Amino acid sequence: MKKRSIVLLVATLFLVMVIAAACGGNTTSTTDSGGETTAPATSDTGSSDNTSTDTKWRVAVSLPKADNAWQAKMLEHLLAETANDPEIDWTIKNAADDADQTNTLVTYKDGGYDVIMCLPGDGTLQTSTLNEIYETGVPVFIIDRAIENDKYTCFLADDNHDCLVKITDFVGQWFEGQDNIKGVNLRSYTGVPIDLQRYSGLVDTIVNYPNLEIIGEGDGEFNSTAGYNAMTDLLAAHKHIDFVITQDDEAVLGAMKAIEQENRTDVQLIVGVGFTKATIENYRTDSTIHKASATYSPFIGAQGAQAVREFLKTGNIAKDIIEPSVLITKDNVEQYLDQAYGD
Repeated sequence: MKKRSIVLLVATLFLVMVIAAACGGNTTSTTDSGGETTAPATSDTGSSDNTSTDTKWRVAVSLPKADNAWQAKMLEHLLAETANDPEIDWTIKNAADDADQTNTLVTYKDGGYDVIMCLPGDGTLQTSTLNEIYETGVPVFIIDRAIENDKYTCFLADDNHDCLVKITDFVGQWFEGQDNIKGVNLRSYTGVPIDLQRYSGLVDTIVNYPNLEIIGEGDGEFNSTAGYNAMTDLLAAHKHIDFVITQDDEAVLGAMKAIEQENRTDVQLIVGVGFTKATIENYRTDSTIHKASATYSPFIGAQGAQAVREFLKTGNIAKDIIEPSVLITKDNVEQYLDQAYGD
């Protein structure tokens, strides 16, 4: 009897072990050779239909140094758009300078990202590196500033050419009926793609106004200090200037300071691009020589993130997404306050 009980106990224990082993086949985690427990892959991170909450897409963003008000506002909108994203892990880095941005992009290239988005500080310098990334098969989104060819998945920007068409037309109409009108142009990092696009808008439009002549130019970059320095040099070089066309509103602020310090009453008009908060009162009161700006929205960073998200979900995106510019004057300034940036 005792022997029979022992046999029965052994059989029972064996049955329990078999059942336990069978139930253990439904575990939701695996252990790698290093001893770390990880969830098993449930979807391909490069897929265009990612419905799993366990695996996120990975997107890297490279930006230039946020050294002006527009860049700061653009970054603010981008960070708000990408915060707490349930579907995408975002890596966002501002570069210290052009060389640092190149190094960042090289690191991103081999980082296993599903998309790389870039606002190139200098589109010319970054073209080759972004081309290399694109040729590896990684989708490349370019925002705001163009590169020198079409080796990208999507380019999103406001219409740089149209910005200068609109403000040059404004100048031409302002001086309608007057002869021998002299002006200067403040460019934006002369020779880079964004500068060339804006400059071409000026060149293509001013020919329609034979009474206008550009007698000098400087580089206002995208900040008030450069605008001030460039305008100071132009004022010293030219004893009479009727108008100033700038390619950026922060350069407008510097240029106006230089004009005021030199007590130059010959300058009748200045126009720009961007629409800073510091210039809103110029339009509202109509009391300064700054009479118009063409919009260039700081929402482009957030719009780029939205486009990346759409692409990852659907696998489709337009090659070029170009937003038209709007001319801001005293007549419509109140309608566009949400696009103003800076302090």
